[in-house]
Amino acid sequence: MSSETEIKPVYGPTNPTPEEHQNATVKRMGMVIGLVAEKEQYYRDLHSGTWPSVLQRLKDSHIQNFSIYTTQLEGEKYLFGYWEYTGNDFEADMKTVDSDPETKRWYKECAPCQIPLPDRKPGEHWKQMDMVFYTE
Repeated sequence: MSSETEIKPVYGPTNPTPEEHQNATVKRMGMVIGLVAEKEQYYRDLHSGTWPSVLQRLKDSHIQNFSIYTTQLEGEKYLFGYWEYTGNDFEADMKTVDSDPETKRWYKECAPCQIPLPDRKPGEHWKQMDMVFYTE
């Protein structure tokens, strides 16, 4: 397939439309970011005991089933994150998370380990991924 070919989303029974996703009770989100290879051990150590105040802030902001995975592709390290959002005002909840002093401190610990991807949308740290398949 040529890199000039435009890839278009395809929706159906196992891939909800953006409208269906927006109206769903649980919004599933996948995201990706680079990982500084020399910082991987520190990142793993940090996440083995995530601060209780950060975990509570996520819970209070309607984020559940949050998981982060790592992999290597063509010699580069990446993190893949997944979470489910169950609230009614994503933007307000994310502003609350981002303005929380302990969460800001957590971000300062994590940021040197991460490499934001150059083609992420404005305002994104982790690049949001498009859903292609979903089933329960």
